[in-house]
Amino acid sequence: MKNIQTGFLKILGIGLLLFAPVCSYSQTPASLLQKADSLYAKKQFTQSFEVYNRIHKAGQYSPAMFLRMAFIQEGLNKPGLALYYLNLYYLASGDTHALIKMDELAAKNGLSGYEHTQLTQARELLNQYRLHIAGAITSVILLLMAIGVFQTRKGTKPVVAPVLTLVGLVFLGLFVNFTQPDRTAIITGANTIVMNGPSAGASAIGLLKEGNKVRIKDKEDVWLKVYWADRYVYVRQSQVQEIIL
Repeated sequence: MKNIQTGFLKILGIGLLLFAPVCSYSQTPASLLQKADSLYAKKQFTQSFEVYNRIHKAGQYSPAMFLRMAFIQEGLNKPGLALYYLNLYYLASGDTHALIKMDELAAKNGLSGYEHTQLTQARELLNQYRLHIAGAITSVILLLMAIGVFQTRKGTKPVVAPVLTLVGLVFLGLFVNFTQPDRTAIITGANTIVMNGPSAGASAIGLLKEGNKVRIKDKEDVWLKVYWADRYVYVRQSQVQEIIL
């Protein structure tokens, strides 16, 4: 009996050793976030950033997490990543103070792509409430359809409701297809070479500093077609971070 118990304990011990690494990675995002916040509070910024980055790569985030990641990267003198995380913070929170901070950081480092004209502000506002607007239009369309059905059941031939429903559907289609937010990215590679074509053999036409913000038009293989200096150029995808939650 003793030998059986000893054998069982050995198997159990081996099992624990095998499964310990798995268990260490089974932490929930909430517990990981708590761990990262604790490290951040202790000013262990590098360690906290590594945990925050794990959470982000797992598809989880919190607005405060992005703000802290931006602060850490700014402290490490990496304006590109600092601006990248500030942009993510703005997308996640809608906090307009982030725009002011981005402008300050961009101006300090001589970076472009952060100009906030009335047009860009209107676009940002539209992007922020795009789903709400689409939902409101859909609700109106459903209401008009319901009115049309009600009138039909009452024996009245509906005229206005079907016409307005059709107009609403057309407007919704145009709104959804032509108000897509611009894809934007932050240059995170130091002195990224700008090419006039999607090929290493194409002519180099300039350098983009880390932290510049560009609009993405298209992707060809490992190259991104971006808008810069009033023209479309190409940069390697590995040299940028697309701003997307």
